[in-house]
Amino acid sequence: MRRIESFACLLVRVTLAVMVIGVLLSSLAQDDLYGPSAPPDAGWVRALNAEASGGLGIRIANGPLESVAFGDATPYHAIAPGDVRIDIGGDVTTVEVEAGTFVTVVATVDGPLVIEDTPLIDVSRGLLALYNLTQIESLELLVVDGPSVVSGVVPWSQAAVAVAEAEVALEVRAGDEVIGSLDARTFDRGVAHSIIVLEGQDGPVVRYLKAVAAE
Repeated sequence: MRRIESFACLLVRVTLAVMVIGVLLSSLAQDDLYGPSAPPDAGWVRALNAEASGGLGIRIANGPLESVAFGDATPYHAIAPGDVRIDIGGDVTTVEVEAGTFVTVVATVDGPLVIEDTPLIDVSRGLLALYNLTQIESLELLVVDGPSVVSGVVPWSQAAVAVAEAEVALEVRAGDEVIGSLDARTFDRGVAHSIIVLEGQDGPVVRYLKAVAAE
């Protein structure tokens, strides 16, 4: 009986140790991604300029006024769940944010649109997303001379996949037509990478964004 009790105690200790390690790793991952001061129940909001070629002044909640170039975005801001006020070029809109969610508020000539983002959870991999901010019926992201990454991305939406760290060149297609490409770059692990396709003055424009958190 003593031997059985000792084994049971050992099993409990090992189980508790594994649980503690898991919690610590989860905590470290969150610190790496979003900073150690981020509240655990925060929502995350960024704003993207798909409207003004000359740039836009954008303020999220009570944060600073940020000058955002066309095709660029603000950092993600940690926001308490609820309604958040966003000033886009002097026009104020309110967006509802839920705990643990990530959203991109897209400034367009027809007013702001909200896209729910795919969060990066596993820091051992990267995240690669394609955003279709055009009226093109369907977009596909591919490795140049290689496989498809994501496909079937309809207007005003995004799709994302987890990726291993790699240096690759990418292209965006609408059917068989290549509408834009990006030179080779390293897509690091532990980073959310966004490929943004938006309407420029002379047709679709492809941009790369690396997600960052506001300080």
